Amino acid sequence: MPTVDTTAVTEAYREQREREWNAFATSREPLPDYWARWDERSFGWRVPVEFIQPVGLEAPDVLAKLEPLMEQLRAMPEVEVAPIPWLHISWVRVGFLMSTDIMWSQVETFYVNAAPRLRRVEPFTLKLGGISVVDGERIYLGADDGGIYRDARKHAKLGVPKVGEVLKHDPLITPEGDRYMPRVEFGFFTGRGSRERVIEALEPYRDLVVGEIALTHLKMARLPIQPHSHFEDLDVVAEIPMLGAAHRGGYHN
Repeated sequence: MPTVDTTAVTEAYREQREREWNAFATSREPLPDYWARWDERSFGWRVPVEFIQPVGLEAPDVLAKLEPLMEQLRAMPEVEVAPIPWLHISWVRVGFLMSTDIMWSQVETFYVNAAPRLRRVEPFTLKLGGISVVDGERIYLGADDGGIYRDARKHAKLGVPKVGEVLKHDPLITPEGDRYMPRVEFGFFTGRGSRERVIEALEPYRDLVVGEIALTHLKMARLPIQPHSHFEDLDVVAEIPMLGAAHRGGYHN
């Protein structure tokens, strides 16, 4: 496997957070209603199935360092804040549970077929820090994986045709390579209130260092997001160990 320049990845992530923050902070548009947009994106609140990293379940004590900011945001009409156990990184959205996309009976085949490939991914330490806003609608905590999730996306694509189909249309896949950047999204705009109030609240935390999490498994989950309850418990349906070089023999791209 080619060596990844993790320093370059870290710097690229930092620059991306800065670009996204500047786009948010310089806009004069009203704050969007994220969940109104989700209604459309999810085909009327269909449930997504995703490859995720449920960091809120895996390391709640580490993420507790977000609590001062989250407490401040909870008091603001501009933001709906997710609970710690719901916090996760989504690194591939496989699809939505509906007849025209994926069926529940297919889900087992996704992780069974992905597992032999994903076991080849190296275990790694995830570094959490930096606050920004993506698409002008979601507040996130930065996550530095050294580019490992890009490797995982490649392996999942090779093992699961549906993932290959999804990534074929992913704008982050470019001729130069995969530009995916992991994020832990935790605040969602409601369409109410003032952009300036949000900027003022976030500014002191933009360089927040939260901590590190040693990861050994990649996971797939069903996210039961509903109109009346946006943050139901994550339904983790598969856990795939990362075995790295020890598991690479006998497989070929």
